[in-house]
Amino acid sequence: MPSHAIKIGKFYHAQNGATEHHTLNYSAEEFADLNLKGGVEVDASLIRVEEGIMLLIQGVKATQITPCAQCGKSLEIPYEMDSSEWLFYESKPLIYDDENESLFFDKQAMELDPTEPVRQELILNEKILARCPKACKKFKEAPEQAPKALAGLKDLIQ
Repeated sequence: MPSHAIKIGKFYHAQNGATEHHTLNYSAEEFADLNLKGGVEVDASLIRVEEGIMLLIQGVKATQITPCAQCGKSLEIPYEMDSSEWLFYESKPLIYDDENESLFFDKQAMELDPTEPVRQELILNEKILARCPKACKKFKEAPEQAPKALAGLKDLIQ
């Protein structure tokens, strides 16, 4: 599997607030556990902060392959997601909730690997119950009839 580590040697020594833009390209095979068509293109920025380096994922272009929840037809759905922030710490923070949720950059190699945050964003933004854009041909839903609020009242009056 190819490495997508970003060299941060010079960026690490930048002032707080410094930014650096990156476009990352992944193949669908790199996320074999997810059903993707084609590649994944990530628009991201690094922001130098006091605690370490913030990875701001601003956009992801990818297509999910998933069955329709109603008729089972295979659908290709583009991912839709808001921007997200991921903090890579330089060292173990003093206060943290769960050590398994902390991301660290490699201070020896001066690299930051954004692959896991990208994977998490794809998982978090998967369509779980996707449906065909038009009514499914295989199944037709019966039109729902709204209950009449006062329908039983006529029986009580008589």
